[in-house]
Amino acid sequence: MDKQPSYLGAFIRHPYNRVALLATGCAAIFASIPFGWPGMALVAVLGLGTEVLAALGIPELPSFKAWADREHHHQLRAERRLRLLAELSDYGDARALASYEQMYRRVQSLYQTAGDARSTLTRDDVEKLEDLTVDYLGLCVVNQSLRQRRDAPSEEGVIKRIASLQGQLLNKSLTSDEERQLRSALAEYTEVMNRSRRLATRRSTLEATLISMPDKMEEVYQLVITAPYSSEMGGKLEESLARLRIAEEVAAEFDTAESFDFTPPRTPSASPATLGQAARQAAQSVKSRS
Repeated sequence: MDKQPSYLGAFIRHPYNRVALLATGCAAIFASIPFGWPGMALVAVLGLGTEVLAALGIPELPSFKAWADREHHHQLRAERRLRLLAELSDYGDARALASYEQMYRRVQSLYQTAGDARSTLTRDDVEKLEDLTVDYLGLCVVNQSLRQRRDAPSEEGVIKRIASLQGQLLNKSLTSDEERQLRSALAEYTEVMNRSRRLATRRSTLEATLISMPDKMEEVYQLVITAPYSSEMGGKLEESLARLRIAEEVAAEFDTAESFDFTPPRTPSASPATLGQAARQAAQSVKSRS
């Protein structure tokens, strides 16, 4: 879950507050011309007192908190977008980048439509669509990571180890303790294979999602552009958004770190797979906005 923004810090950094401080400084300089240092000090004290009173009251206003939350969300989304774009560039996934650029242009066009006072499309609706474009990038990164794991020979190695363990269990001279350890290892490797098969199914779901998301985004765009002033826009758009909110379900399929582990853990304190952590972050990001 994202950390709550500092409302006091947001107030200090607010453009209007900066303009007010600049205006106070200019007024103090002009006051010093006829009145000297006493005039400058008087304006400075009045300005500082006003700043303190505003800092005590304005950050607690619900409207200001809502604005600060939106700005904080925009900042986190921008940072996440840049990070995911850099990762996709490293992977060399030009197709995913092109699809994202198309979706991004559609969203920017919808922002202009939402700015029309006659349109029933709201900026909050377009914000949700922009969030989904960043979620699309996150799923593309997960997909590229899964492709690398799929191409790795780890699964083949597990199959060979299972065959080796089964051959050792045929040895009649094994002690009971040796047989128990071998059967325990065999059970672990078998579970690894089962997880691998489940993961293969989830991969297919993820790939289908990545193919359909740009098309569904295009449907939303066409819906808005063809009838921007329709009174039924809200219901239709919500229905389209519901179909687009599949990123949470798909990311949740990869929420378990051991789903990505082809090697049985040697100790209970084994660290989770990096890919599992990335998938959990993607799922939490979508859940925090639902």
